[in-house]
Amino acid sequence: MDNQAIMAALILVVAIILLIGMMRNKLRHGSSCCGEHEAPESKVKVADKNINHYDNHYEATIDGMVCGNCATRVENALNRNDGIYARVDLGNKKATIHAKKTLSKDEVVGYLKELPYTLVDFNQK
Repeated sequence: MDNQAIMAALILVVAIILLIGMMRNKLRHGSSCCGEHEAPESKVKVADKNINHYDNHYEATIDGMVCGNCATRVENALNRNDGIYARVDLGNKKATIHAKKTLSKDEVVGYLKELPYTLVDFNQK
């Protein structure tokens, strides 16, 4: 074997080893579109899910959500706040927000400020 053939074979072996390592890591830790290799976030439990107990109802369009983990993160960011019950529809990129007090668009932006998502539209229903 000449030097070029040996070098090509060596490069091929290294590439295969790297691919195997990446696949093992993906299988072991999972994959996430959000760039994080961690367990999915647990949903925040809302004590009062009776929509009739909420006086204010909103619909928010949120850009940047691409997977179930994204939707859960948005729901959790909203549901961590007292007097709010939110559900996210990933397919429509919308959050339905039920609140016991009046909310402003700025307040909702504040709830999402730690997340990489953008509040595009916010309307009272």
